[in-house]
Amino acid sequence: MPTNLTAEAQAKLAKYTQARTLEEKIRALEEALPLIPDHKGTERMRAQLKTTLAKLRREAERRKSVKVGRHDEFSVRREGDVQVSLLGVANSGKSTLLSSLTNAKPAIAPYSLTTVRPIPGMTQHMDVEIQLVELPAILTDGLEETSFTGRSIAFARNSDLIAIMLDCANNPLQQLEKIIQLLDEGGITLRRREAIVVVEKKDSGGIRLVSFGHFRASLQEVRSLLESVGVKNAVVKVYGDAGLEELEEQLLRETVYKPSVVVGGRADLADAGELERLRRRVEELGRPLVLFSVRDRASITHLRDILYQNLNIIRIYTQKDGVITRKPVVLGVGSTVQELARVIHKDFAERLRYARVWGRSVRIQGQQVGPGHRLEDGDVVELFL
Repeated sequence: MPTNLTAEAQAKLAKYTQARTLEEKIRALEEALPLIPDHKGTERMRAQLKTTLAKLRREAERRKSVKVGRHDEFSVRREGDVQVSLLGVANSGKSTLLSSLTNAKPAIAPYSLTTVRPIPGMTQHMDVEIQLVELPAILTDGLEETSFTGRSIAFARNSDLIAIMLDCANNPLQQLEKIIQLLDEGGITLRRREAIVVVEKKDSGGIRLVSFGHFRASLQEVRSLLESVGVKNAVVKVYGDAGLEELEEQLLRETVYKPSVVVGGRADLADAGELERLRRRVEELGRPLVLFSVRDRASITHLRDILYQNLNIIRIYTQKDGVITRKPVVLGVGSTVQELARVIHKDFAERLRYARVWGRSVRIQGQQVGPGHRLEDGDVVELFL
């Protein structure tokens, strides 16, 4: 973050960070950008603000397209335990995959852009109900954006996992690079983060820094950065190895990390050399690549396993009076007993005294644990209020 911003530019950035409505945020960024000098020291900051402004404008257009009193065709009722978005290029096999994995019956045709609204389907794997949603293509066969690009990416941003669908018979590596670019513009990163920076704004108390790893900056530098965008009271929590760049990105772009799987459709028609280049690129991203062919039933089973493994979830079975529930509570990896109680009923978390746990997270089966105990997949838990 440059230190030579004018007071007027800082005031406009402060207006952005304090804005509550979409319109206020757009207006603040439009006013701030012309006031920020264009030189090497501000290059990164200006790029981030331009990306954020483009994302906000797309969201504003989306909201305008949904007229008052009309049903939003991009609205899908969330069902099951987790949601997976099928996002990608036209004719990449999204509809075929959805019909292969779920009970959905999407329209399947040999021409592009058959899907014009999200189509949901349900599947169950390892006691977990997974909702898969096929989204309208974000790229044409010629790698041009479609009229659905912004809305499909916005939908995927709120899902639990993104399955990036590529057509392996048509330059899949170029498709992947373009999709990565579009997701980045939409505030979505696919790379596993080495650090997480959380900024909790407060009403008083000044700037406090809490690090659970290594933060490559001083408290004074953090205070200077936050105050330059109008944040005077906040607790900054850092998990892992991070610096001012990660803090700046969180403040200006609100980027989210999304677990993802890259799925290559029509893999049986792909060039071997092109597939190898695709494999290397996906490996750089740290994501799994699954080659899918409707002619290979084993690839469908394998894909279901890979989707489940990358959801980063655990299944917790509750017990009462010796009876264990058959349907698990699905939580994120690293969840605690208190978080389990909150999911069951918000009052339980406040009244919770302790729990007994059977499973891999305890040394002694039936061990008594406190609310902060971290659970593991397959644990059986009995809560005591």
